[in-house]
Amino acid sequence: MEEYEVYILNKPKGFFLDPRTKILFMIFITTIMSVGYKDILISLISAIVAIALLLSNRQFKIALIYGGLFILAVMAHFTKNMYTLPTIINTIFVLLNALILRLFPIFMLGYYVVMSTKTSEFIAAMVEWKIPNAFIIPIAVVFRFIPTLQEEHSSIKAAMKMRGISFKNKKAWKNPSLYLEYVTIPLIVSVVKIGDELSAAAISRGLGGLKRRTSVVKVSFTLYDALILCISIAFIGLFLYRR
Repeated sequence: MEEYEVYILNKPKGFFLDPRTKILFMIFITTIMSVGYKDILISLISAIVAIALLLSNRQFKIALIYGGLFILAVMAHFTKNMYTLPTIINTIFVLLNALILRLFPIFMLGYYVVMSTKTSEFIAAMVEWKIPNAFIIPIAVVFRFIPTLQEEHSSIKAAMKMRGISFKNKKAWKNPSLYLEYVTIPLIVSVVKIGDELSAAAISRGLGGLKRRTSVVKVSFTLYDALILCISIAFIGLFLYRR
């Protein structure tokens, strides 16, 4: 009788958080930023934690872009009284600066949660929480939709580049609406197709079944999750002290 090897789960290497920890921590940071957004220290620490999580997931480009813009916003916040700008420009400048300081830590953390969480891990975590399928299926589709949309956008840009259509080209600067048309129309068509395919894939994997779904993915809390818990407790203490 032929024997088959037993399936062994691939243990995650390096820094790895349970999907439930990521979701709860994002809700926690969003709440803290909503209440204490005027405190620059809270915003700065939140951004540092979010950038550290992005770097742990090897998302160096996004961490550099968001981190660089946030550092510029912090510098502008501390030097705003050193110069005088026209009223309209100053109003726009202050508004953009406040939005960056308040929302960028949340954006960075949300990007990390979406890009670092596999669909199977998210579904297994939600099943452990006994969340209804009516909630799990749409969110699972969203988790897979965003990376797939990025891949599709990269393919469209590569196809345009092969045909000599690039935003670096002088012709694109002369007619930018035409360049946007070449990008948006194929992307809209792809969005509709991707949404239908992902919904069908989710249902075919048993997400719409009446019985409890099993999974080969095992989610559990580790020392890294305990570290995030300690960071959250420290955040609460710092927030209450600053208040």
